[in-house]
Amino acid sequence: MTAKIRVLEKSVSEKIAAGEVVENPASVVKELLENSIDAGATSIAIEIENGGKTLIRVTDNGEGIDREDVRTAFRRHATSKISNIEDLDRIVSLGFRGEALASIAAVSMVRMVTKPRNSLEGTVYEMHGGQEVMFEEVGCPGGTSIEVKELFYNTPARKEYLRSSSHEGSLISDIITRLALARTGISFRLTNNGKMVINTPGNGELRDTIVSIYGREIGENLVKVSCSREGIGIDGFVSKPHITRSNRGYQSIFVNGRYIKNRMVTQAIEDSYRTMLMVNRYPVAVLNIVLDPCLVDVNVHPAKLQVRFKDENLVKGAIYDCIKTCMEKGRWISSVASFGRPAGGQARQDVTIKSWSDNNITKEKIQPEHGNNCLKEERVEYNRIELDNIIKDNDNNIPELRIVGQLLNTYIAAEGDGCVYLIDQHAAHERVMYEMMTLQFENNGINSQRLLDPIVIELSHYEAEIIKENLEVIRKTGFELEEFGVNSIAVRSVPVFFGIPETKEFINDLITEYTTGNRRKGYRLKSEEVIGMACKKAVKANQRLSMQEMEGLIAQLRKAKMPYTCPHGRPVIITLSKYELEKMFKRVQ
Repeated sequence: MTAKIRVLEKSVSEKIAAGEVVENPASVVKELLENSIDAGATSIAIEIENGGKTLIRVTDNGEGIDREDVRTAFRRHATSKISNIEDLDRIVSLGFRGEALASIAAVSMVRMVTKPRNSLEGTVYEMHGGQEVMFEEVGCPGGTSIEVKELFYNTPARKEYLRSSSHEGSLISDIITRLALARTGISFRLTNNGKMVINTPGNGELRDTIVSIYGREIGENLVKVSCSREGIGIDGFVSKPHITRSNRGYQSIFVNGRYIKNRMVTQAIEDSYRTMLMVNRYPVAVLNIVLDPCLVDVNVHPAKLQVRFKDENLVKGAIYDCIKTCMEKGRWISSVASFGRPAGGQARQDVTIKSWSDNNITKEKIQPEHGNNCLKEERVEYNRIELDNIIKDNDNNIPELRIVGQLLNTYIAAEGDGCVYLIDQHAAHERVMYEMMTLQFENNGINSQRLLDPIVIELSHYEAEIIKENLEVIRKTGFELEEFGVNSIAVRSVPVFFGIPETKEFINDLITEYTTGNRRKGYRLKSEEVIGMACKKAVKANQRLSMQEMEGLIAQLRKAKMPYTCPHGRPVIITLSKYELEKMFKRVQ
């Protein structure tokens, strides 16, 4: 009887194993660059053709490989990085599996030229499809150069899955970008089809590396992040709130210098910006997390992009606290010049007035319009919030402002420090209320006021049960509820600065927030809920404010921790410098 289970031939098993390590040209570049970095290189040149499909060449000035080790380097599971199982718990090198060169050689034509720094002669070694074709001495510079030609030439099925040359080239560019940001002391140069596309300085300065890759606009709008908490160090840069992108492609996270992808880490970064960014906008971030290698497992996947932290909550908390603290120290007032042309809007047009004279102006009595009157005065109750006893003075760098007036019943115009300031009154009041409410909530509850007539709300049995289980949490938000019949509740108190709710719908919306979340006792009120409450009672647009009310609002805003954006990420203040103003009027060039 013929056996059905058989051992695969070596050439077949090597091609299968190569599939775990070599997915595309970018994965080849990644493995070769990691070897160069581990070899102590300070300059690495990468050349590719046709997106790396036909040629990848990586040349470094690292320590090189001794002649007697060259063949061994191409054997599977051959490495100089680890020697026993205990070493897996303290990996600091980028490569350690000993699979890269063997996997690459199995599916391509590889040529290595290498010479140790203290040797007189080097070695040239070639393999085609895993078979040795050359092993000779050669004169060459110190370091190592590896050429990978015709990737997947002997596995046509794998080759068919490669995408266009431009797409594969962009993946390679992305990998080099990440490694360059992690290793700022190394100069990286990428040439694609003879054209230089990446050239980093290698001077050890992260900001300079960021500028060389992402441009000066991002480089000039970065916030330095550097702190340590419980043995976890966070170091790098994040962007100011007005510098964002539509995806997370500009976020690079490293653990002990190794580029990783981790949802928990990106969530911590975005949580720290939660009330400063618009929806579907993401900050730029380049952060290195430094911690004991024993506290992170990098041996999760052959690609080594995934890691597992022993205490994810500790790492997440350290990232959140560090970025939040750094952001609260800064001044993020947006300039008019930083705002581009609105989508679908019209660009500003310069209009030339041909001529005019006093004779063209006639004295005409203007009758007030009774329709859409921009100057129509509307009586609005402005609920002033006293923050003096809640938020201490913060060095948020908002200068002393002189109120000029109100524009369109929506914006407060002011001047100070030789600049014109426009403040969105709704966004400003919303920010003030948000910070007051969150601080009160964190200090054992939001102050409430008792209603003369309780508001009775009928609930389903399910909603009533959830409310009963969460009465204590709800009370901390400033609402006092009690049972009123079988499936009804009575609202007897509401937050002081809410006033009396205009409709039952508002209370129903609040209850829906709790019931849909099905919170257990002790749950923290989420920021989104506090934001929602603040939105309900903040001063709206098209509300006329007195000079005293405007001055009071600005004074309160100056005491806020983060006065530059509303809780939804919209700017609160924009500024127009005297130079920008004079440029608009053609007074300066």
